[in-house]
Amino acid sequence: MVGVPRSTGCRTCVQRRIKCDEGRPECRRCRDRNVKCPGYQRRVKFYHQTPASLRNRKQKDSRHVAAASDVHALLPRASMDGKLASSLASAATDTQMKEVFQYFVMVSFPGLFSAWRNRVQLNWLDFVRHHLDASSQALIWSLRSLSVWHLGRAHNDQEKMLASRHLYGRGLQHLIYSLRNPRTATSSLTLMAAIHLGIYEMLDGLGDKSWLTHSRGIGKLFRLRGPEPHRDGFGRTLLVAYRSFLVADALVVQEPCFLEEPEWRAIVHDTIAFERSAGKSCPLSEIVELAFNETVLCPGLFVQTRDFVSQTGVKSEIQRESLVAQITRCRDRLVELQGEMELLIIKYNKKKVIKCEEDAKSPIPTEFGRKVAEFASRGTRSAIAVLNQLLVLIEADKNRSPLGTKSHCPSSIWKLPEANMASSVSQEKQLIAYDAHEDDSPDRLDQLALSMGMLAIRT
Repeated sequence: MVGVPRSTGCRTCVQRRIKCDEGRPECRRCRDRNVKCPGYQRRVKFYHQTPASLRNRKQKDSRHVAAASDVHALLPRASMDGKLASSLASAATDTQMKEVFQYFVMVSFPGLFSAWRNRVQLNWLDFVRHHLDASSQALIWSLRSLSVWHLGRAHNDQEKMLASRHLYGRGLQHLIYSLRNPRTATSSLTLMAAIHLGIYEMLDGLGDKSWLTHSRGIGKLFRLRGPEPHRDGFGRTLLVAYRSFLVADALVVQEPCFLEEPEWRAIVHDTIAFERSAGKSCPLSEIVELAFNETVLCPGLFVQTRDFVSQTGVKSEIQRESLVAQITRCRDRLVELQGEMELLIIKYNKKKVIKCEEDAKSPIPTEFGRKVAEFASRGTRSAIAVLNQLLVLIEADKNRSPLGTKSHCPSSIWKLPEANMASSVSQEKQLIAYDAHEDDSPDRLDQLALSMGMLAIRT
C-alpha cells in the first residue's frame, strides 16, 4: 500500500534508513546510540482529505497569517479563473483595488487632490490607474492596505480593518527590501509606497506618535533624492502630497524642517513661474504657495528662539536682533498673505458652485476652492500666532534675564501643544481608533495637509 513502509525494523531505524537487527526489547543500533528504541509497532493513520478540507484546515490554523485571504477581502469569493490561473485573480483584485483606492483618496484627501490634480503633470490617481508598476511589491501591498482599510471603515467591518493591518505588515516588509536594494532605494515607487504606509500609520497607528517613525524615514528619502527630482514630473506630485506632513513632523519633534533650505524653497518660485506660463495658475494657488514658503520656516525659528533663550551667560545682542528680524519679516509676510486669503474666501462665499467641464479643468475647481482657502488661512493664522509668541518670549528674556544668569523660562513653555495624529485610546482599541477619535471627520488628514501642517499643533 502506498505510504506504508515495508521494513520490519524499529521506527527510528526506518526513519534513518539503516538496517535494524530487530532485537527485543530494543534494537542494538538504538542501544549503541544511547537512545530509547521506539519499538516495532506501526502507527499508521488514514485521513479522508480533499482540497477543500485541506484549505479549511489551513485557514483555521492560521486565520490571520495567510496573505491571500487578506487580499480576498476585496473579492467576494474565489472564482474558477482564480483556481485555474492565479494571475487572473490577482489582476482582478488589483483592478478592484484601484477603484477602491480612488474612493479612499476622494474621501480622505478631497481638497489636497483637487488643489493639485490639474496643476501637476501626473496626479496621484492617474499614476495608480495607468502607470502602476507591478514589480514594486511594496507599492502594491501599500495600496491594498489603504484600500482594505477604507472598506473596513466605510462598512464598520472589523475583520477588514484587521486584514488591512496584515496587508500593511506585508507592505512594510517589501519596503524594507526595496530600501536595502541600491537600485530601488531612492526610486519614486519606493517613496510612494513609503508615503502610503505613513498615511496608514496616521489613520490606524499603534501609538500616539508611531506615524513619526515613518515620517522620519520619508523625510530622509526626500533628502537623499535631493530637490531636483521634485521640480516637475511625478516627483513634484510626491512632494506636494507629503510636504505638509513634513512640516507637522518638524513641529512635533521640534527640529528645523529641511524644506526651509534655499534650494527647496526655490522650487516654489519656479513652480509659480511654470504654472503661469502653462496657464495652470490662479490667485489662490499662488497665495497658498507663497504662504507655505513662509510657514516652512516656523519650526526652525522656534528652535532658534528656544536655543537662544535657553543660553546662559552673556547673550549676543546682534544674534537677538537678527533673530527678531527673521521672525518679524516672516510674520509680516504671512499677515499680508492672510489678508489676501480672507478676500478670496469672501469671493468664494459669494460664488455659486458651478459644476461644468470648464470649472473641472480649472487650476483649483470652485467646488473645492473655498475649503482650500479656509484651511490655508487657518494654518497661516496658526503660524502667525506661533511667531508672535516667539517675539514675546525673546522680549521677555531680554527684560527679565540679568547678565550672566540663566533664563528662568520653564521647560514646559517649549512644548508645543500637539494635536492628535492618531487616537489616544489604548492599544486594545486600535482597530476602532479612527471612530473613537474626538475628530471623526474622514478628511482630518486632508485638513492638516491644507493647513500646511500647522494644525498639528494647538496655539
